[in-house]
Amino acid sequence: MSRMVKIIAVVALFISSLAISGSWADNRPSDSKKIVVEIDYGDLRPSRTAEAPWIEGRTVLEVLQTVAIVETHPVGQYVMVTSIDGVKGKRGEMAWYYMVDGKSAEKIAYSKIANDAEHIKWVYKKDVCSWKVDSQNTLKEGN
Repeated sequence: MSRMVKIIAVVALFISSLAISGSWADNRPSDSKKIVVEIDYGDLRPSRTAEAPWIEGRTVLEVLQTVAIVETHPVGQYVMVTSIDGVKGKRGEMAWYYMVDGKSAEKIAYSKIANDAEHIKWVYKKDVCSWKVDSQNTLKEGN
């Protein structure tokens, strides 16, 4: 009887260790899948490219933070990227924008999940969005 208990205990331990290692493996970076991150600093410095490990559920902002020094700032309901590697946006003049696999962003980087992304490009260019955020805040204040 004690031999049977030992066998059951060993089998149970083996099965539970497989379950634990399986759930751990789901949340670790994939060894084969990477996301290419390109950062275009405009005329301020040469562009650079890096690879970030792919992790399911990671946002575009979190991917950027693995390859660059990033500063953010909350603006109303948004969290805006204000600086990448010390290159700071100037409200109304220059700002950071991103594209995923060649397509312009439809969401703010902190809420865009990068699950299917292969290439994320950040570009420092003319600010065309601050007025949109400002006008939404003005409308809310005016009501």
